[in-house]
Amino acid sequence: MLVLDIAITGGLVLDGTGNPPSQTNVGIKDGIIVEIGKSLSTEAGLIIDATHQMVTPGFIDVHSHCDLVPFMSGSIRESRIRQGVTTELVGQCGLGSAPYKEAMQDWRNYLTPILGNRPQNWNWPDFSTFMSDLNIQRMPNNSAVLIGHGAVRAHVLGLKNIYPSTKELTTMSRIVEEAMSHGALGISYGLAYLPGMFAPKQELIALSSVVAAHNGIMMIHIRSHSRQVREAMTEALAIAKESGVKLQISHMRSYGNLTFGITAQELIEMVEQAKFEGVDVTFDEHPYQAGSTLLSQILPPWAKEGGSPEIVRRLKDPQLRARLKKELTDQGPDYPGWDNFVGMVGWSNIMISSTFKQQNKWAEGQSAVQLVPRTCLAPTELDAKIIDQIAELLISEDCRCSMVMHNLFAEEDIVALIKHPLCQIGSDGIPTGKSHPRLYGTYPKFLGEYVRDKKLMTWAEGIKRITGDPARRLNLINKGFIKTGYCADLVVFDPEKINAPEDYTKSFNLPIGVNFTLVNGHVAVSNGEILTTEAGKLIYHTI
Repeated sequence: MLVLDIAITGGLVLDGTGNPPSQTNVGIKDGIIVEIGKSLSTEAGLIIDATHQMVTPGFIDVHSHCDLVPFMSGSIRESRIRQGVTTELVGQCGLGSAPYKEAMQDWRNYLTPILGNRPQNWNWPDFSTFMSDLNIQRMPNNSAVLIGHGAVRAHVLGLKNIYPSTKELTTMSRIVEEAMSHGALGISYGLAYLPGMFAPKQELIALSSVVAAHNGIMMIHIRSHSRQVREAMTEALAIAKESGVKLQISHMRSYGNLTFGITAQELIEMVEQAKFEGVDVTFDEHPYQAGSTLLSQILPPWAKEGGSPEIVRRLKDPQLRARLKKELTDQGPDYPGWDNFVGMVGWSNIMISSTFKQQNKWAEGQSAVQLVPRTCLAPTELDAKIIDQIAELLISEDCRCSMVMHNLFAEEDIVALIKHPLCQIGSDGIPTGKSHPRLYGTYPKFLGEYVRDKKLMTWAEGIKRITGDPARRLNLINKGFIKTGYCADLVVFDPEKINAPEDYTKSFNLPIGVNFTLVNGHVAVSNGEILTTEAGKLIYHTI
């Protein structure tokens, strides 16, 4: 008689389809769901009693920056499985780590505040080498990878404002083709970041056409979420329409300060119109009013070209420092593609979240205002002192700093976007420094606050948004559903307790209510305790 490895009994099962839940049992053997029913026909080596709990497919994070977490050690490896994430899509916002060659050290410095500084030695001259290296790591959960456009462009053109020649565009297309042939699920663009901010529309269409030929997906951080958000959305939708690629708009929203943005309803109307016109489009959100990104993103576009060496050179120039002091104001110049975070939220709402030199660790968790000693200064004098302190920090760190921006998004917009059926949930988690709490808590917060407490949707629909929907969207085989023959990526949680703290000074605060997480049939979390962070596998794209 077959003996199950694990039986999960007595739980309320939501299978990822959006169908109503049912109280039933789930049997697992060799990492696969082999039986679902009121009474299992076999014995089990381990029985998990899920009475009064929900049993769901493992959560799928469609927007993660944890590309290099498999190369790391310590509690950062637990950040995903503790909240029920069993599969994540990395390589987002164009900020990819491969391909990488020795001459791209400036690109690595640029990535460090987002991806971290491990492993110490990068040797990924092509995307397939990176995939091979990743595949042999002991992974905490399943990972799928996008080719980052920023890495492709940096590999061919560097970090400057260069229009590609026909030959250079052909080279970039070949790099994308190689990545898709070796398992990338698609391409990501970061058009508000270096060097994607310099890419012309035709470059993006050409590369997206390569991805479309492989039935891959394009994930895009649009050029601006503020004053030019309509133009940025129009561009993204046009690229998808002209190339035929499937489109997912990353963290699609504008800013709560409507001097710099538009409402969620206007964004939704643009997406719905494009959908009506035949564009295959979806979008994702995280459920937080605070954002997080590179600290260098507070700088206007002219200050960033060329990456950290040029940024540092400009910050050391007294005349250019003076120019910054004029431009980093409440309104600031209307540069194309510039999201003026200082103008949107003010210095008091900008918090330093990561540094890498020990001498600068004191700044982590401090607002920009707190960086300056308390003295009686006029507002303009205080702003100037803050800019000086920020500049010196960026110089000291070679720009390897990140930040959190509080009160960036409006709650009513978050609600409107999350309710929309084309929306999926992505953490946008950044595994460095005092990380934004979304790294550890996105999915428990979504389920506890927006599904249970605010009742934006049923439990079945909420689970579908973070399991079945992304699995179908990304063509993930045997993931996202509780069905026989599917991988045993499962979560058991208490629907009355599930939630996550939102403390921006204690980044390792753990979610509550997630009692068991299974990755490929291995129990990674048991009664809230970590059993393994080495159960994941690399997922390859299949047409």
